[in-house]
Amino acid sequence: MSQPLDRSCKIEPLGKIDSAAGEFWTDTFEMPQKGDNLSAYETNCLFLNVDGTRFLDASFASNANIDSDSRSVMVGDFNGDRAPDLLVGSVGGGPLRLFLNEFPEGNHRVEIRLRGVESNRSAIGARAVAEASGQTIVRDLFAPNGFMGQGPARLNLGVGTADRIDKLTIRWPTGKQQVFKDLPVDCAIQIVEGAEEFEVLAPVSSE
Repeated sequence: MSQPLDRSCKIEPLGKIDSAAGEFWTDTFEMPQKGDNLSAYETNCLFLNVDGTRFLDASFASNANIDSDSRSVMVGDFNGDRAPDLLVGSVGGGPLRLFLNEFPEGNHRVEIRLRGVESNRSAIGARAVAEASGQTIVRDLFAPNGFMGQGPARLNLGVGTADRIDKLTIRWPTGKQQVFKDLPVDCAIQIVEGAEEFEVLAPVSSE
């Protein structure tokens, strides 16, 4: 645990337990008042994937190591640069904190937005298989969610130094497939189920 030893959480006095509701195990609720609270003032941690082999602790460098007892986090692109940012919420209210991804990056990425027609409109359950410069990237689409937070149902593909996607195969929940070739990178692309062409979306300004 990362709770500082010189700080403790303020907890309101325990109310009367309603025996009619079957709340007979009271020790669990009384424990925080009898000693240190092990879930308060824990600092957040942020780890960066390094070459897919290890993780680097970037908590201090990113200023993410706040001690607000955060419990919910949502991943999404909030400033339109296709890099994943973090929106963090904490216990007890307070402001939401937005951490923009400003780490220097020399590689390329693509955001894929799918819209189902025969499948569900959000295309939940679809799979994208991209081939670029000899590498294959696979992404499954689901509604990313966590405790008290949910991100957008979009696919983010990192393609490294490749300047084009040679081939992109979309497998829809209906079982049908669509294949597209020679797609650009560093942009957002929308694909509608059954459409013959993809659409490159206009960039979104963060200003």
